[in-house]
Amino acid sequence: MEKLIHEPEHKTTIELLNPVPMEVDAGRDLLLRFRVKSLWGSDLLGCKIIIMDALNEVVKEAELALLDGESNETHELWVKAPDRPDEYLWTVLFPAQQKEGLFFEESSLPIPFVIKPHVISLSVWGVPYPVSQGEKFKLNIGAKCSAGCSLAGLPIIIEDDNHQQVTVSQLGEEVLPQTNGTYWTEQEIDAPEDEIIHSWAVQCHTLDLKQQHQINAETFLFRTVKPPEYTVTIEVIDKYNNTPIEGAYVMLGLYKATTDEYGIASLEVAGGMQELYVTKDNFLSSQATVEIIEKTKRRVELEYYPVF
Repeated sequence: MEKLIHEPEHKTTIELLNPVPMEVDAGRDLLLRFRVKSLWGSDLLGCKIIIMDALNEVVKEAELALLDGESNETHELWVKAPDRPDEYLWTVLFPAQQKEGLFFEESSLPIPFVIKPHVISLSVWGVPYPVSQGEKFKLNIGAKCSAGCSLAGLPIIIEDDNHQQVTVSQLGEEVLPQTNGTYWTEQEIDAPEDEIIHSWAVQCHTLDLKQQHQINAETFLFRTVKPPEYTVTIEVIDKYNNTPIEGAYVMLGLYKATTDEYGIASLEVAGGMQELYVTKDNFLSSQATVEIIEKTKRRVELEYYPVF
């Protein structure tokens, strides 16, 4: 009896040359490449493969385009991953097909993966410390997507200690220089009237973004104090040779400054009892309690004490 042309004769196997990560960012372009082998190393150039989803809908079709003598490969294929986070199971199928009078059996390969949401990381910097009660102050807010999405114009919300909205703004259109995809904006805020340490939070709205995003909110601290009343000038000199010390760190209460080339640091501070702390590398630090009741100037002598 004559053998029918559709009877299977050549078994095939299919292989994924660059495996899909177990977790994939939503909507990301996946780079895939496949190899198909037959039992006798037949030429399958021009034969097709099909990538199908769990509902047997076609995701991508391609032809075997490269032959290395024993196996047949596709070119590199760019395939868009699903937008919705979930677990997925795709199948790459080499359908049963004929070439040059030979019949090649069907083969398939499962491709399981998980689609994860993109993550937006928020950051805050440039917060002054301290902040005068009831006065305006500025800070910088940045946001970056883990998958590199454009966040230009993304709505940014600042919430106070009680999770109440303080202000709404938008990220700028440009990426912050010398960063890898951080969009940013400068925000001006009215400081509260109380005199405490505040913990505020930065959130963002992502409804207008194409893919689903998870938000890593950012909190930032600042302290509100009475507005400055007096200018205090601190002169820092070398105890033994009476020369000015440049770059000394000066802290008077919560107020900070650094001395200039003349050893001078000026601070605008509130009145009352304040702790004065002065330090500089290779010098012994100085600490004292001072009462601020008027504009004043104070000299601090530091003793040279190099650390080897």
